[in-house]
Amino acid sequence: MSTPEHLGPPPDPVGRSGALLRDRWLLSMLIAFGVMALVVVSVIGFSGAYFSSRSTSPDNAFTAATVELDLARSGSLIDGAGLFPGASEAGTQTVTNGGHRSAVTLGTGDLSASSRLADVLQVVVTQTSPSTRTVYDGRLSNLASVALGTFERGESRSYEIAVRWPADEDDPSLQGADVTFSFDWRAESVA
Repeated sequence: MSTPEHLGPPPDPVGRSGALLRDRWLLSMLIAFGVMALVVVSVIGFSGAYFSSRSTSPDNAFTAATVELDLARSGSLIDGAGLFPGASEAGTQTVTNGGHRSAVTLGTGDLSASSRLADVLQVVVTQTSPSTRTVYDGRLSNLASVALGTFERGESRSYEIAVRWPADEDDPSLQGADVTFSFDWRAESVA
C-alpha cells in the first residue's frame, strides 16, 4: 500500500510498542523506588521504643565548706601598760584551722592611726611550732597583712608576738602616748 507523500511515512507499530514498554519499565522502577522510600521513611520516622526503663540516684546534696580559725587565747595577748623606751612585752597564740584548707594572714585591726606610738613600737612575730621562723619584723603601724602560710584542715601553728619600744626612741613628747589595736587573724579558703 502506498501512501501519499504529504502524509509522511506510516507509523512503525514495533517502535511505538518498544517506547511504551520502556515507559512501563521506567514507571515500574519509579513506583518501586517510591514504595521503598515510603518504607524507609516510615521505619525511621515512626519507629519507637516498645520497652523503657528509668532509675534514679536519690539524696544527692552539696554543702559549702566553712572557713574557721580557732584561737587558743581570747582577749589581750600582750599587756603593754606602762611601757617605756628600752622595754618589751611578749605574748603567745596558737591558731588552729577548723575548716577548709585556708591561707592565713595576721594584721592589726582598729589601729588608732593618729598615734605616733604606732610608728615607734617594733613588732616581731615568730612562728614557734611546728617549725621556727620569723614572719614579721617591723613597725606596728606597718603590720597590715602578713602571710602566715596555708593551713590544712585541723592544722595548728603557734606564734610569739613581741612588742619592743626601742631605747633610742625616747622623745619626751611620747610620754603618756597610747595606741590601741586588735591582732586580726584572717583565713581565706584555697583550693
